[in-house]
Amino acid sequence: MLRILGLSVRLGDKMALDEVALQVRAGELVVVEGARGAGKSTLLQVAATLRPPDAGEVWVAGRDVTALQRASLPYVRRNVGYFSAGLPLLGSMTALENVMLALAARGADPARARELGVRALGRVGVVGAATRRVESLSAAEQRLSGIARALAGAPSLVLLDEPSAGLAPSDAGAVLSALLGAVEAGAAALCASADGSFVSAACRAGARRVRLESGRVLAGGGPVGIVGSRRVDLAAVRVEAQR
Repeated sequence: MLRILGLSVRLGDKMALDEVALQVRAGELVVVEGARGAGKSTLLQVAATLRPPDAGEVWVAGRDVTALQRASLPYVRRNVGYFSAGLPLLGSMTALENVMLALAARGADPARARELGVRALGRVGVVGAATRRVESLSAAEQRLSGIARALAGAPSLVLLDEPSAGLAPSDAGAVLSALLGAVEAGAAALCASADGSFVSAACRAGARRVRLESGRVLAGGGPVGIVGSRRVDLAAVRVEAQR
């Protein structure tokens, strides 16, 4: 579903990505770990067609999106669910309206968009915030609503950048459960995280781990594919890691 070949991106005098190669199949979750500045966010931005690379190819559903004209990119993005703290919700709209707006862009009619939007918000535990304006939500509720927007409507490719940052363990567990559900339904998912507990929990649930340092892929491993989604208690994972 997602195939990255020889991907390089230069930011100023620094190589943010240096000949990265990575593949994510349909029904697979790949977690990219690494410290701040390793290139994780840049990798997801390029995969989401939001940043052009300096070299390399990005194939999504059999098409090299780096070779497409700018006018064609919105059609590719219809099948991509992308979350980043740098892509904020519209503050004057409600959480549900934000999710519905994304679903409408993917072709859902208003009734279907409302149904799917409520379902997506419920899966990450913020259905109670559906009718509240984003500007009145807490930072955690805004983050969870943004993740719901990315996961709503069963996109074929899911890209989540640091989804657990700033979340309580129970909220991070709900996010991981929702992500695993999307993968079990057939999505290819790439998730960037510097949260060791979140990465460990994802790998215990079947994710494949890839490490990125200074723009280069150093290692990858773990199971390929998700063997059944499950609700994960990250608090329990943290306690176990401290033993």
